[in-house]
Amino acid sequence: MRALHFMKIDYMLTRKQMYFMPLIFVMAWVVGMGAAEGAMSLLVTCSYTFFVASIFSTAPFGYCVGKNRGFLLLLPATVKERVAGRFLYGLSFVALLGILCAALWGVYALMGCELPLWTVAIGLCELAVGILIMALEFLFFYLFGEGKENWQYLSNIVRIAPGMAMFFGMSYFVGEIDEIQSTTDAGTGIDLEAMAGKFMQAGVAAIVASLLLTAVAAAVCVKAIGRRDYA
Repeated sequence: MRALHFMKIDYMLTRKQMYFMPLIFVMAWVVGMGAAEGAMSLLVTCSYTFFVASIFSTAPFGYCVGKNRGFLLLLPATVKERVAGRFLYGLSFVALLGILCAALWGVYALMGCELPLWTVAIGLCELAVGILIMALEFLFFYLFGEGKENWQYLSNIVRIAPGMAMFFGMSYFVGEIDEIQSTTDAGTGIDLEAMAGKFMQAGVAAIVASLLLTAVAAAVCVKAIGRRDYA
């Protein structure tokens, strides 16, 4: 239960950034619409959304300094509970943006847009990558901490580079998919719809694997920092 309290504290510390999320989500949708159409635009939108999540989910580490850190360390809790609360914050934040993306998919479906099953599976893989990026960033922040030389520059790279790579990678993937579909129509390409079932299995497996790796990352953080608690 104390872990949930620390998760709530992180949301309180970062509540200002939550005000920007609707605007950022609209921006992600605009970027997606500009890059592709239909389900392909949704994939780009989701990748941009999880790119933002990779940046914003690490915000509590920046807030837990100075007086805030001293106050939090006075609260009765174990290192395990503090770390668990931080990881719960990260998971819930990524999940929240994932729900927004799923809602957008629902809107497109209600509007009669064609949403192939394999694109839904790719969306699940995007969510899994978003969770994994968050876990690895948290692992980095806990293990290496703050205050070291050039820390600010390095931390900015860690917060931005992985999510940006996913976004540009998905944008490239969408372009390749368009080419595959055009050759499929000509009878010379790969039938993606016929492989939808396997894609869905891969998507679900990716989600499970990302959650397990997140649990492993949290356990490593607890063991590594011991009494040296940054949260």
